[in-house]
Amino acid sequence: MSSQFNQYAEFYNLLYREKNYIDEAEYITKIIKKLLAPKSSPVTLLDLACGTGKHIFHLEKMGFLVEGSDISSNMITVARESAKSNGSKAAFYNYSFQDSHKIEKKYDVVISMFSAMDYLTSMDDFLRTLKNISNLLTEDGIFIFDYWNGNAVTRHYDPVKVIRKSDSNGELLRISETNLDIVQQIATVKFSCMYFVDGKRIHDFTELHPMRYYFFQEMYNILNSNGFDVVYTSPFMKFDGPIDPYEWNISVGLKKKGK
Repeated sequence: MSSQFNQYAEFYNLLYREKNYIDEAEYITKIIKKLLAPKSSPVTLLDLACGTGKHIFHLEKMGFLVEGSDISSNMITVARESAKSNGSKAAFYNYSFQDSHKIEKKYDVVISMFSAMDYLTSMDDFLRTLKNISNLLTEDGIFIFDYWNGNAVTRHYDPVKVIRKSDSNGELLRISETNLDIVQQIATVKFSCMYFVDGKRIHDFTELHPMRYYFFQEMYNILNSNGFDVVYTSPFMKFDGPIDPYEWNISVGLKKKGK
């Protein structure tokens, strides 16, 4: 999976420049406050599949002791450079979900946002990741992530989507082509990216991003059968909002069984 992001990393922040990381960090914070018992010491938080660290830096400013990990070495390089330039104390690891057991620490909170868990297209990898996260959490810790809702994906996906983003140097064109495998429940997104300077194409690359989508009860059954209780759910960015059957992104908050 790392090869899916190593070229993408160079343009990631440009592509998602309008993404409101501050509001998302505040949304995550609301969930944490709802689910996590008050502590006298700062809350420790690990962001798995942290990308370039945008959520981490805002959560750090909100008082959390933060660290991040990502499978892409290029993403981690960008995150570490950003941490230095922003005076952040966050540490970053270069581990996949499947290798996150190599982080030999415990955290009050583990998060994984932007539907990153959907990149675990095999059930073996998904279950291994759940086990790793359980071991990364303190006994009363919580895990927060969001996933693609199969009802929305199968009804509303775009076969072809084009976006353009500009910065002070040039313009990025990204063409997304999505194919669904409704038996395996996998949406494969092909990103074709081209970067132009003064109208001349100077860089281009193509990446395939397979994403697994889930239906509501399917996801709850998997989580409940593998050591977690689902203690919170909402549409992404709609804190305590009602669940629409066709909402694309669904957030869940988990605790270890019986906690």
